Amino acid sequence: MSAAGKLDLILDITRQLMTVTDLTSLLWLIAQSTTKIVECDRATVFLVDRDRGELWSKVALGASEIRFPIGVGIAGTVAATGKAIDIPDAYADPRFNQEIDKRTGYKTDNLLTFPMTGHDGSVIGVFQAVNKHAGPFNASDQEQLSSLASSAGVAIENAQLVEAQKQLWMSLVETLAATVDARDQQTAGHSRRVTRYAEVIAAELGMSAVEVERVRTAGLLHDYGKIAVRDRFLQKAGKLDDAEFAYMKAHAEKTGEFLRHLRFPPDMRDVPLMAAQHHERMDGKGYPLGLPGEQIHLGARIVAAADVFDALTAPRYYKPAYPLSKTLEIMDSMAGDHLDRDVLAAVHRALPKLTATLEDLKSTWPKPGDEGMGSIGEAAQLSERDRVAAPQPAASGGGS
Repeated sequence: MSAAGKLDLILDITRQLMTVTDLTSLLWLIAQSTTKIVECDRATVFLVDRDRGELWSKVALGASEIRFPIGVGIAGTVAATGKAIDIPDAYADPRFNQEIDKRTGYKTDNLLTFPMTGHDGSVIGVFQAVNKHAGPFNASDQEQLSSLASSAGVAIENAQLVEAQKQLWMSLVETLAATVDARDQQTAGHSRRVTRYAEVIAAELGMSAVEVERVRTAGLLHDYGKIAVRDRFLQKAGKLDDAEFAYMKAHAEKTGEFLRHLRFPPDMRDVPLMAAQHHERMDGKGYPLGLPGEQIHLGARIVAAADVFDALTAPRYYKPAYPLSKTLEIMDSMAGDHLDRDVLAAVHRALPKLTATLEDLKSTWPKPGDEGMGSIGEAAQLSERDRVAAPQPAASGGGS
């Protein structure tokens, strides 16, 4: 490729780097860009983990994740010194570790390892380009990687900032969910389980990663309104009377009301709506607004199915854990009136994944002897507070 062509390629890649904020996607783009710019076989992008004193890589084209201490090996030395290392004959250089080639069966002929620096001049990562097609690497390749490193460093710092903000946001959401579950031991872990089941169902429906994340967040927060429910109703052992049940139902409206006070990221603006609607029904007989099916957010319909699935498969103080066969029989009886038929079809298709998830989450179930649980074998019917989930004449249930 001509020098002008390389410049155009670097400019095009720089524009692409500035549009990507997902760190994993960005690292893949940088690795692929490196192979194009210096015309090599494969590339690895390592990032510096200051807290652990390590270099790590999610992206090693042709390899799996790697972690090792800063200062160790060629990439570790570049990270420690901030100086590029160009090795024209890998097996003739004592610094090169041949063990990786022996394990993978790949033959390294030459490699160029180049530092990336952040806004403060410190090394934040390292490129490692392997096996130049017309090898070995030369000064021109270093100059081109230097151009890429400048824009890549800025893009990585931006992506890391976005990642940190997301982690902070999700830790807040998870903390809010945990405060609700902690109030009632007989539904301990419920929000976490509903979230996992909702993720599986949403993925089965073909939702994008962003859409699945919205459903996940709504699942975590779907019961947040229960923070306003008094303990004597929330933890009552036995059936709720009509007045108590009406009071309990207010938690769905409270969920939406409380969540509207949070400043959600732009791609999460529907979460309060989805969380608040998880007790609406397809026939319009749900609460808090009595919306018919076509007006209920799809995310809320998914959370509703996940909610019922957990209410039936997990033990409560008033019922044992139902087997999957009985759970699906009850849920099938709710199709069309309560649950969305398409969502329920996705539950059936995703049953192997839901079963595996259920097994993984059994450790989060409330146990006999936990506060409010008593003996699981003491009751045979669902609670009145869950009356919408099981067919008559049994007292029915709809999750929490």
